[in-house]
Parts: sequence; C-alpha cells; structure tokens
Amino acid sequence: LMLNIRHIVGAVLLFCNGLIKIINESKDFYELEKGVYELCQQVCNQIFIWALEQMDTRLMNERDRETREVIGFREKDAISTFGEFTYSRRRLYRNKKTGETRFLLDDLLGRPIRAKITPRLREIAVKLNTEMSFRRVAETLSQLFSNISTMTIWKIVKDLGETLKQESEEKRSTYFFKVRFGSFSPILNHYRNALISYKLFTYV
Repeated sequence: LMLNIRHIVGAVLLFCNGLIKIINESKDFYELEKGVYELCQQVCNQIFIWALEQMDTRLMNERDRETREVIGFREKDAISTFGEFTYSRRRLYRNKKTGETRFLLDDLLGRPIRAKITPRLREIAVKLNTEMSFRRVAETLSQLFSNISTMTIWKIVKDLGETLKQESEEKRSTYFFKVRFGSFSPILNHYRNALISYKLFTYV
C-alpha cells in the first residue's frame, strides 16, 4: 500500500493552519486546550476517511475479477469518535454468478450496512449507559465529542436506547422459550430433541 502524499499534505496543512489560528485567537488555557483537542479530531477525521478509501481501493484491486464487478458508488453518512463524516467512494460490488450485491469494505470491517455510528462510539455510549441515564449519556458525549452536533448526539442516544430495548426483549423472549420448553416431560423432550436436530426449534 503506497501512501498518497496529497492526503498527507492536506492533513498537515489543515493542522498547521488550524493551530496558527488557535494560537492567535486563544484568550486562556481553556480555549487553547479545547481548540487543540477539536483540531486534532478534525485532522483525525480526515485521515480516517482517507484510510477507508485506501482499504476500499485495496479490496477492489485484490478482488476476484471473474466473480465480482464494481457497479457503482454509494454515499455513506456515519459518526465516529472523530466526528460526523461522509464517505462518498464506497464501492458496491455485484457477484456475476449469483447477482448478489455487497459492500466488501463493510464485510471486511464487520460493520452492519445500516449502522449509523461506528462500533467504538457505540461501545462508549453503551458503557456510559450502564452507569447513568440516557440524558446524562448525551451530555457526556457532547463534552467528549464537541465536534458532533447536539442533535446528532441526541439521535445517537435515542437510537441506542431503542436498540438496547429490542436486544433486551429478544433475550427475555429467548429465555422464556428455553425455560418453557426445558420443562417438557421425557416423552415430549424426546420429540423436542428430534426437532432440534432438524433445526426446527431455532429459537432454543
């Protein structure tokens, strides 16, 4: 993988120009610290997008050309710990034999196609939620990631709450079925085990 000097120069210029502005305009220690922190997030956000582009390009070059073809690009809006970003060079591939379409980059990174936030940001939000209310989670995330808009933070927390609720209900449902069907009589358990072997009891 060859580093693209254009991206490196762009990141360096962004950092240098931003740092000069911060030094000239900061009135106290708080503004200086906050400015440098947010600037680093901006630079990292740009590098993060570039890294995604490079990984996607590598996947394109290494793919089985007889099986997969690029049929276009799909824009992806997402949120990471570096901030909100749009990845516009995300390649969509089609399997020539089956017609199936896939985003190889999403497959490689193990990221759900419809996921709005990155796994690391979600992990942080989930851990915070074990210690505090969703309102406090939103306030804390706003402090940690000030380059993410307040409305976006609230949407993250709202979506997270709905997801955790759904996951909790699914776990309770699974537990209910296990307890219920685990108390069958020996005869019924015999048929139950037979059904499981044929994968009919997929929820047990």
